[in-house]
Amino acid sequence: MTQPDQPETPAPEAIDAPLAAPLDQSEMPLDMLAQAVLDRKLRPRALAVRRLAEGVLALQADLKKARKKGKKSGKKKDRKLATIPGQKKRK
Repeated sequence: MTQPDQPETPAPEAIDAPLAAPLDQSEMPLDMLAQAVLDRKLRPRALAVRRLAEGVLALQADLKKARKKGKKSGKKKDRKLATIPGQKKRK
């Protein structure tokens, strides 16, 4: 018998309903896995951490190669500095 002034509690099945189906970390794309780890939606396994580290290192290697190509095209010529008139040379 329920009293009219007290609200009814929902059934336990409704409370324990899964929010979203858990995804397999090995099948997740790297950007989605990284975002889920940062948002603390999942705890990464050792294999997932290794995949993220390899992805970061590969990205850094690609950026490093791109920077080196840019430096080669912009060579600087070695030029002497201008001399100041009236200044004695040191020996």
